[in-house]
Amino acid sequence: MTERHAPAASRRKLGILLRQLRESNDFTGEQVAKQLRVRSPKIYRVEGGKVVPTHPELTMLMDLYQATEEHREILLQLAEEARRKGWYESYESVLPPKFETYVGLESDATSLRAYEPSLVHGLLQTKDYAHAVLTAGNPAEHPDDIDLLTDLRLRRQELLTREHDPLQFWVVLEEIVLHCPVGGAQVLAEQLRHLLAVATELPHVTIQIIPTSVGAHAGLAGSFSILEFEPSSPEVIYVDSHGGNLTLEKTRDLRRCKLLYNHLLADALSTKESVQLIKAALEDTREP
Repeated sequence: MTERHAPAASRRKLGILLRQLRESNDFTGEQVAKQLRVRSPKIYRVEGGKVVPTHPELTMLMDLYQATEEHREILLQLAEEARRKGWYESYESVLPPKFETYVGLESDATSLRAYEPSLVHGLLQTKDYAHAVLTAGNPAEHPDDIDLLTDLRLRRQELLTREHDPLQFWVVLEEIVLHCPVGGAQVLAEQLRHLLAVATELPHVTIQIIPTSVGAHAGLAGSFSILEFEPSSPEVIYVDSHGGNLTLEKTRDLRRCKLLYNHLLADALSTKESVQLIKAALEDTREP
């Protein structure tokens, strides 16, 4: 196994594989905790990708589960990767709570479907637009910290332009996003030009717009993202809010959000129509 993953993603993969091995051996978490002489919550935190077992603990788990050599190699590498520092940890002084986990998952995702009702998605924001958004949304932050947050947002966008296996990105935006003068008219115009460039030059990025005329629709509850990974890792729903960042993995949550997204796509304009709407919005910024 030579593939490398972000630390947060490796913790998740490690936990998933350990849970699968435990269940295949018909052990409960409490039974495993007793064998390792730890509290049972730690077993579930390991399986949930929250913490990394120590090397002795991982060795005991592999022995207890009678892991094959192939599984041992995978588990040991995942544990090694999970203990490393991710590139985003250099921004830990300004990272919102639990956002480090999301950035790690985003870095490891093969595709991302997102819905944003009020702003251009972070992966598509220009530097000036992102700076304006982050300044307005973090009024108590020092300007230097806003600069760091802006830099972090721009670095995340490298997922769309990396040479090998760029992120497959599909985003649905509201028409109002195209007219909200975030940062002023010039910043908005630059942002709209960037959206057009991405929509027409990056085949792995799809942008669709829901026109205001649609009225009430399935996205009224707010933004969300659906992250997909390689086949061995389950999908994740991510919800960002002032009340906290949530990652959801239960089947019912995945089913509900996928259904919502399908309804959003049904209400959205086609990609060609969406490009025309963005062009029209750009023309509006040029009016005296």
